[in-house]
Amino acid sequence: MNGHGLPGEERDLARRATIVGRLVLYGITVLAFFFAAAATLSALYLLTPLSDNETFLLWYRVALAGTWLSFLFDFFMLFVVCRFMVPPRDYAFKPLAGARVHVALTAWNDEDCIGDAVREFKARPEAHKVIVVENNSTDRTREIAEAAGADAVITETVPGYGSCCMRALAEAAEGADVIILCEGDMTFSAGDIPKLLAYLENCDLVLGTRATQELRESRTQMDWLINPANQVVAKLIQARFWGTRLTDVGCTYRAMRVPSYLRIKDRLYVQGNHFSPHMYMEALKRRKRVIEIPVVFRHREGVSKGVGSDKWKAAKVALRMLGLLYRA
Repeated sequence: MNGHGLPGEERDLARRATIVGRLVLYGITVLAFFFAAAATLSALYLLTPLSDNETFLLWYRVALAGTWLSFLFDFFMLFVVCRFMVPPRDYAFKPLAGARVHVALTAWNDEDCIGDAVREFKARPEAHKVIVVENNSTDRTREIAEAAGADAVITETVPGYGSCCMRALAEAAEGADVIILCEGDMTFSAGDIPKLLAYLENCDLVLGTRATQELRESRTQMDWLINPANQVVAKLIQARFWGTRLTDVGCTYRAMRVPSYLRIKDRLYVQGNHFSPHMYMEALKRRKRVIEIPVVFRHREGVSKGVGSDKWKAAKVALRMLGLLYRA
């Protein structure tokens, strides 16, 4: 075993998969650049007199050639080379019968909804313990969570969504076999716990996705821009870690086996709003089996503590996510 906890043969496969994944990601980036350039130059070619300019025509040909060459490279990498990089799949069934499940709810100034969230999750027979981790709330979040029956209410003093999630995972892992991480703002449904656990019997980490419109209420933050932009970033991560289907980078709702969490615990460090993809990218780096399933996404009551519908804030978070991805 090496420092990452992988056997020698698996470590070599992981190293090769990393190289291939990076080549695919960079190749798609180059394709996007050349495609944008070719589209722009095509418009100029058709609509302006530049079609008679030799220098312009040279750059136009370069853009077209670059688009086709990068497309062929990406096609070859994705559909030929990547086939040999996918981890072995034995579809191992690891039953969770009798598993101890702890739910960790993150909260920050959520006095309007944390009580309902605690009661909803406490009512689930699968949940053995519900823990609330609040991040320096200045309202009555702690008092209301305690009154609603939370088994523990913890204050994480380091500010940031990621800081709160990391503390929630660590607290929930104590004495548990499975951790369920969720936000305490009532956007997610405790009724999805059976779905998460059912899929967890075949893998290490189950991610929720808010991209399935049939399970998404109207007037959520997944609007005409946030939803498709979210999916674009998710697909770039999917290209980097080929073999795992992804459609959502910002969904907190997830379930993970505690032994798998302990394998990545010391690798988690992101304190900001881009923690969600950071967590599952670290799992994918360690060859963990990750699957994404549709979950209910409800309209948020009150003011969003994350990105919400703030497009500028969403853009900054997306850039941080991409920064993580291109360093992965």
